[in-house]
Amino acid sequence: MSVPIGKRILKIASGLAMLAGLATIVALTAYQGFAEIGQVLVAASWGIALVTAFHLLPLAASALAWRVLAGAVTQGRVWVFIWARILREAVNGLLPVAQVGGDIAGARILTFHGIRAPVAAASVLVDLTLEFLTQIIFTVIGLCLLLVNGGGEMTGWVIVGIAIATLAAIGFLLAQRWGIFLLLEKLLERIATYLNWPALGSLTNLHDIVMTIYRNRRAMIGATLWHMASWFLGAVEVWITLLVLGADVNFTEALIIESLGQAVRTAAFPVPGAFGIQEGGYMLLGMHFGISPEIALSVSLIKRVRELVLGVPAMLVWQLVEGRRLLTVTDTTSE
Repeated sequence: MSVPIGKRILKIASGLAMLAGLATIVALTAYQGFAEIGQVLVAASWGIALVTAFHLLPLAASALAWRVLAGAVTQGRVWVFIWARILREAVNGLLPVAQVGGDIAGARILTFHGIRAPVAAASVLVDLTLEFLTQIIFTVIGLCLLLVNGGGEMTGWVIVGIAIATLAAIGFLLAQRWGIFLLLEKLLERIATYLNWPALGSLTNLHDIVMTIYRNRRAMIGATLWHMASWFLGAVEVWITLLVLGADVNFTEALIIESLGQAVRTAAFPVPGAFGIQEGGYMLLGMHFGISPEIALSVSLIKRVRELVLGVPAMLVWQLVEGRRLLTVTDTTSE
């Protein structure tokens, strides 16, 4: 069965965007000097391990937000959601796929542990919604702090940023009221069929389950708080990274850098992993606070190393699990 030309074009475009991003990272590193960047990273070698370990905290907070939402309909073990969340980040950050690829993989992991496919998919959709909305809040906080902390010359840009964030939030909420989840239900079914994942291909009543989760105020409030905790823990992570690299910054400055840096990464969703764009964003933000380009670039590179350390093992385990399930299905069919 041949692959439709549209899908082939999307795959090629995604791959080219990823290669262009990787080339940008290499070019930025070369411009700053491979030796200089290498010295900064070597000096912070123990700090890279610390940052990687610390990242498990914001990751766990995000996983708990997801579990709280799913808990409005079903129950699941905490470790399952943490494992699925690690995989979501790994696939989205390391593979040349659309940013929803990891979220679909995470939902599939839930189905391996007794959670029905419609519930898994619905919980992911609501989780993505809250993650996006809380990121907007986090970004606005960063913009306001930038304005208060010596960003007077950027007042115009700050106002534009807040306006865009507000419109994005309103637009997203209105789209949901107009039944966007009915469209997403069909989209997920098509993706699941294309990937030969039948467990996600039977998403009946997805819209109804999503609405059930939304009507559970306790779950929505709890998940919102967990996501906000995750964003702020991410700012602490960047603060630790900057201190390890020798930068003289306070937590407020680190929060501004992380909130706006994450906004840049989210805006660059067409580029897999935001390769190159994330690096340029951190360098520009660092300049505003007097952070050298070498250190600012190293912050982003340490994030990449962290993604590899946590993400590669997660994807290897995922492939082993998928392989075992395929063998089991094959054996059952042959019998």
